[in-house]
Amino acid sequence: MKTIKPQYAFLILFFLGSLKVKAQQDVLFTQFVFNGLEINPGYAGYKEVTNLNLTYRSQWIGLKGAPQSINVSIDGLTANEKVGLGFQVLQDKIGAQANLSSYFSYAYRLIMGKYARLSFGLAAGLNQYSIDGNQLFTIDPDPSSNTLTQRLIQPDLKAGIYYADDKFFMAVSATNMLSNLESYNPSYLVIKTARHYYFQTGGLIGLGPTLQLKPSIIIREDFNAPMNLDLNLLLLLNQQLWIGSTYRTGINLGANSIQNKNLSSNDSFSFILEYYINDRFRMGYSYDYSLSNISNISNGSHELSIGYTFFSKHPHLACPRFF
Repeated sequence: MKTIKPQYAFLILFFLGSLKVKAQQDVLFTQFVFNGLEINPGYAGYKEVTNLNLTYRSQWIGLKGAPQSINVSIDGLTANEKVGLGFQVLQDKIGAQANLSSYFSYAYRLIMGKYARLSFGLAAGLNQYSIDGNQLFTIDPDPSSNTLTQRLIQPDLKAGIYYADDKFFMAVSATNMLSNLESYNPSYLVIKTARHYYFQTGGLIGLGPTLQLKPSIIIREDFNAPMNLDLNLLLLLNQQLWIGSTYRTGINLGANSIQNKNLSSNDSFSFILEYYINDRFRMGYSYDYSLSNISNISNGSHELSIGYTFFSKHPHLACPRFF
């Protein structure tokens, strides 16, 4: 009996048909460029080091019940360097709703050149969604609202393709690939997810011996809301300090057009600062200023990240300062 090679098995899974359902958006981390595993399992092992990352995000400060998210991930290579492995845990809470998820990631890597790698990734995990009825408040008091407490556990898959060399990267991925299972479960009348698709690309431009520029973009689409676009620009100083910004906006396309929904296309503008204390330890901070009407009732969003590298066989590719 013939077997399916990992890269071809991935392609079959990646292009499975999807079912549209209303959704809570995936967590949008501003510092995603320093940890791509959350949205793309093909990122596992990309840095060719064992890398630990912790990110905490507090969104819309001053708004009661605003989102708070914590992500912990670790990834690295196997001995033959053709396989990347990763593990991540995400805790996300917004108001009365919470989500706890964990995923194992597998990436099969093709060596395309001295510094070029093409990875096909798949992540399998579990999501636990919960709603606490004690935190729900209705305009007309409803004594049954505090009994509306649900806890649901479902399996999930993510898939992604990731290409990178020492000057350029491009990636596509999908999350919540098993969201269509919810249509068969009456409990999902309250909690629903939707499949999300991502496209990323960017590069590194040398401006001198101590200065490099990194422009990049990321597009998110779930076909239930306006397409989301991030425009990122980072400057690397002395191989040690990243300074940059991100502009996030919506894109008017078809049935999801912002005009049809009477929404503003502007979302936020972010400031990003990443500092490498040494070759192993990184600390990062970002602040998001909202450009929508929510800025009238919130004080922006804060995000902190910490990264630690355990070891490296290939110092040039492995150096996380490049991508």
